[in-house]
Amino acid sequence: MFQKFTKIIEINSRSKFAQPVLSLIALCESIFFPIPPDTVLIPIIYFNKEKYLLTIINCTLFSVVGGIAGYFLGFFIFDLVKEYIDVSKQSNFLKFYNEWGIIAVFLGGFTPIPYKIIALTSGYSKFNFLLFVILSILSRGLRFFIIGFIIKKYGDFGINILKKNKLLIFFLIPLLVISLIYLVISHA
Repeated sequence: MFQKFTKIIEINSRSKFAQPVLSLIALCESIFFPIPPDTVLIPIIYFNKEKYLLTIINCTLFSVVGGIAGYFLGFFIFDLVKEYIDVSKQSNFLKFYNEWGIIAVFLGGFTPIPYKIIALTSGYSKFNFLLFVILSILSRGLRFFIIGFIIKKYGDFGINILKKNKLLIFFLIPLLVISLIYLVISHA
């Protein structure tokens, strides 16, 4: 039974619909869909190692496009609800998010924190749009590249690496990157 299931996944991962399905899942996950694109990204790369860069770029592009849609949803939601809420009570949050949003967007794009929440919050707080897009490309691209590279390079062993080292890969690496960026900016 397990071999049949594996064969079905392999066939679907190699079909002409694999990339469009990945695109759709990456796009929807960044707006509302609860399943991360990794669940489709990993088998596509596993069974199509020669197309791993195309697959990573596809996943990153559509994830960021979905994030942009989420950003604008948040942006317009604020305009729709601001008449009904006490914005003064949110001013501290909005100020905090705009000061520390760089870290929030980068971590949200890289870690298991749902990226859709970061996208909506970034739009709601009117975080700098260009900065949001750049940070989303960097964080989502880096996340998918690390996953893709590990799967391409190490196959089954790579899947075990990802399972056993989630904390290291998806929390410590982004914190290290943010720390390095902070050190470079603060000493410039």
